Amino acid sequence: MRTCNLFLAVMLTAALPVCALVNSGNPGGNRTAPTGLNGEPADPGFDRVGFNGSASGVYLGEGWVLTARHLPAKTFTLDGVTYEWDGVNDYKFPDTELRLFRLANAPEMPVLPMISQTPRPGENVIMVGAGRDCEDHVTYWYVDKTAQPITWTEVPTRGEANAGGVLSNEGSIISWGTNLVSNVMPHPKLGALIITDFTENPATRTTFEAQAVSYDNGGALFTETNGEWKLAGIMITVSKLFPEQPGVNKEPGGPKTIGSGVFGNVTISINLAPYSHRILQVMANSKPAPQFAEMQPRPEMNMN
Repeated sequence: MRTCNLFLAVMLTAALPVCALVNSGNPGGNRTAPTGLNGEPADPGFDRVGFNGSASGVYLGEGWVLTARHLPAKTFTLDGVTYEWDGVNDYKFPDTELRLFRLANAPEMPVLPMISQTPRPGENVIMVGAGRDCEDHVTYWYVDKTAQPITWTEVPTRGEANAGGVLSNEGSIISWGTNLVSNVMPHPKLGALIITDFTENPATRTTFEAQAVSYDNGGALFTETNGEWKLAGIMITVSKLFPEQPGVNKEPGGPKTIGSGVFGNVTISINLAPYSHRILQVMANSKPAPQFAEMQPRPEMNMN
């Protein structure tokens, strides 16, 4: 079982800016739903994750999208079709980093199962996000911590390196990866949390070991309960970034771009167990939207 000890102050890493997951088991892959074959897990709900603006969101069914609280309620693109917010139903949870909003004329899909019990450390998870495009290989670096500033030099083999990870490129795509629950804990501002760490330790890494990067915020984390995969968390941010980590950039006056997952980074997700009942209550008490029946989905815009 992994352990991951974090100080609460470390958790206050800035929320992910508006990436797909990086995974070290199949870098650049996992862009379609897992099949349950050839070592892949079963599909937990890959088709429920879409683009909430330029970040991620999860379609719960009955018109409702669950995402991170700091993201807007505007449009949601699922399977190539963009749907508008209905203009009325938008619930921001006051005690956790979750937002629930309703779409106009959304696709007909059953309500996605959610957990009601907190997962335990060591449980398998599947992560699905719509973010930056993962490179197709693991990159290795020699990090000179005596230099000022610290320098990261790419090297050809793991034997020459003291750090490794996966970089990402511009552009967004939905992809999936796997991990283990490292820790579950409360946070006074963010709410109940699930922590997963990105490791290359062969004793604990999963087959498609994954780490969130930019624009994965709002994406899904699934766990398995009695043979059924259920939505267990919403990814909100990352932490334990390294000084001068490659791919991490901060433009003056702009957001920080997390363009890499380096072994030792962690992903922070909201644990849905304490909130799933309230989510269902909000969904059952929606307000009527003006001209709801007449509002139609519009084709996805080409952002290239």
